[in-house]
Amino acid sequence: MAMNQSSNMQSGRTRRRWRAGIGRRKHGGQISSATFLRIVGNTVKALDWIQKDYEVSERFLPDKDLFPTCNTLGELHLRLENFKEALYYQEKHLEIAEGANNLAEQQRANTQLGRTYHEIFLKSQDNHSAVQNAKKYFILAIELAKNLKENQWSSKSTFLTEYIDAHNNLGMLEIDLNNLEEAESILTKGLEICDEEEVGENDDGRSRLHHNLGLVYMEFRNWKKAEEHIKKDILICESIRHCQGEAKGLINFGELHGRVQKYEEAISCYQKALLMAKSMEDEGALVDQIELNIETVEAAIIVMKELKQGEQNLKRIQRCTEKSKDKACERKYLLQQIELVDLLIQKSSSISAWIEHFKYATIKNKIAERLCDKEKLADSFAKGGSCKKLRRFDEALMWYERGFKFTN
Repeated sequence: MAMNQSSNMQSGRTRRRWRAGIGRRKHGGQISSATFLRIVGNTVKALDWIQKDYEVSERFLPDKDLFPTCNTLGELHLRLENFKEALYYQEKHLEIAEGANNLAEQQRANTQLGRTYHEIFLKSQDNHSAVQNAKKYFILAIELAKNLKENQWSSKSTFLTEYIDAHNNLGMLEIDLNNLEEAESILTKGLEICDEEEVGENDDGRSRLHHNLGLVYMEFRNWKKAEEHIKKDILICESIRHCQGEAKGLINFGELHGRVQKYEEAISCYQKALLMAKSMEDEGALVDQIELNIETVEAAIIVMKELKQGEQNLKRIQRCTEKSKDKACERKYLLQQIELVDLLIQKSSSISAWIEHFKYATIKNKIAERLCDKEKLADSFAKGGSCKKLRRFDEALMWYERGFKFTN
């Protein structure tokens, strides 16, 4: 069970990071009422309200007055995962914006289209056209926001927020594509822009960048930098009373602790996040995710205890091996060691304890050498897998190549 839970947690990790945060507009009484309904979580009612507004506006108002309704309908359909409808209104939004030569609305439409295609990719996993479209629209959104910022399109907005968030959106996409170096560069650039433009230390745009850089450095296994960015994310969200953001930051912090087998600290973070999630409306999915994470950590605690017990058993068999009087007896104990080490390798893999995994794989390699067993020697070089997880890629390649030689 622990293995399956860990696998689910790993595969779902990058699908829980939607904190893109783009500018919204309110227009007219119906839009304001529907936006209020959306804020309290009643998305379906909001959708019905704004759909009526759109139908009336399309019949009686100029195209330029459809910007707010197209934007909001696209957002709500995206939230409900009605991707076809979301794309229809977002493409309509972009078409009208291009026809009116309105760069600000083009920027908003490109951002929404990028988010929708990003989510389509996450749901399908192998939709390459969705990835290409997401990247295309996010890059266009960055270019438009930069142009608007530099040319001071409006005295009311410098489009700095949109420019920063555009970097965050593209950075998230690169994370989900496992292009971690590129993600680090883009997200760091976003923070540099914040510093250059003297954005406040408690700005929510900074929090999103810190949140995702925390994820990047976790994948790099740079625990110090990961903790630094995650803590900054949590502190900003706490100071601006962004409860959802703080809860997600605590989830990140819990995962960081779990990665280094600090399970009590991980559960503490998850429990704090759970209290926050339960205090918010329309956050059932977040509550479910946190509860699953807690179950996963509790299962990992059991597995870690089993590993420690297994190590004690291994030491006992090793002592028996060294005391054995003849070759037959020695071989019997070595085979018992191999069997136990295989189990330890499996359990350490199930909780992503890669340092322990490498240690056990190394022990198996030494036992296989004593047994002069080529088949087990080839299998023992699977420790290349733990090197890969530890991001020791040259070493991983070396072990893979050695293991390959024993199979031929």
